[in-house]
Amino acid sequence: MADITIPKLNNNDSEYVIAGWLAEDGAEVAPGEPVVLVETSKALEEVLCEDGGVLRRFLPAGATCMPGQVIGRIGGDPEPVSAPVTTEEGPTITAPARELMDEHGITDEQVRALGIALVRRSDVEGLLDAGPLATPLTPVQRGMAATVTRSWQTIPAAYTAITVEVGPALERAKQLTKELRTLVGLPELLVQAIGRAHAEFPEMFAELDGQQVRPRDAHVAITMDLGSGLYTPVVRNADRLSLAEISAAAMRLRMTAMRGTFTSDDLADSTILLALNTDAAAVVAVPIVFPGHACAVSLCAPRPELALAGDGSVVTRTVVTLGLAYDHRLVTGRDALRFLAALRDALQAEVPA
Repeated sequence: MADITIPKLNNNDSEYVIAGWLAEDGAEVAPGEPVVLVETSKALEEVLCEDGGVLRRFLPAGATCMPGQVIGRIGGDPEPVSAPVTTEEGPTITAPARELMDEHGITDEQVRALGIALVRRSDVEGLLDAGPLATPLTPVQRGMAATVTRSWQTIPAAYTAITVEVGPALERAKQLTKELRTLVGLPELLVQAIGRAHAEFPEMFAELDGQQVRPRDAHVAITMDLGSGLYTPVVRNADRLSLAEISAAAMRLRMTAMRGTFTSDDLADSTILLALNTDAAAVVAVPIVFPGHACAVSLCAPRPELALAGDGSVVTRTVVTLGLAYDHRLVTGRDALRFLAALRDALQAEVPA
């Protein structure tokens, strides 16, 4: 017999949700076969069984579980496990009650909170009469809430921003898109600039470990929010990649975000964050510094700005706000400005792709 134990899937989560079993209780499964789908705050992960045999499921779909918890067994009958488990399958819901729930968008979690074994249509009507219903946070929202809370509680953050003219960079990006046959925009150029700044500014990628500063690689996380939650997939070793490779990596991550199929590997091991703020009305946006990070770079959308030319005439230029939120224990204000200036210079320079 072999236990099916939940591995550590996401450092930001203390619990996960069983999204669904991939084999029926009592079914024969082969060694190495995926048997259960587990939802973290960031991704869906398959858990494999190491041995073959008859599957015995301890928890139903929708139940919460923790890293290290035994949720099933291959071979033999289910036995009590030391980790706390929830075996409650939930109430029985009549067909008229289910119809009304679907009509008004009431979830199983909301009727489960009633604490009754049989949910009738009248019980659902009582929920509606009570007024607006509380909506539980999604796993992605719970994960982000935990990260934000931890950041505000543990990191003394500061923020600095500069204005950067990017008109020539945008034109260069259009030309590079044609030459490289892959999408190049300000985010890709900035990821390249961040990666190339790694050697001069290692503290921006470092982690505070007690009283020591631990240097790390240039793994750049990029914010992506397509309406289903905020994700921060990672472009690894940005200091070693060409612009074409960065563009290809970013495009793959965008497509994965659209499908909602991120794995823990896509989201793990970041050492610096690039927060993209694409709304043209946003002039300044202050990102949080993720726990374990030294800083987070913020890029706002391009906007027109009037300026004086050398001959005294008024011209229109295209600018962005480039900001840096940083852990003040690791980064000083002077270092923050130097880092932002280096990124600005890289965006404005004609560097090899």
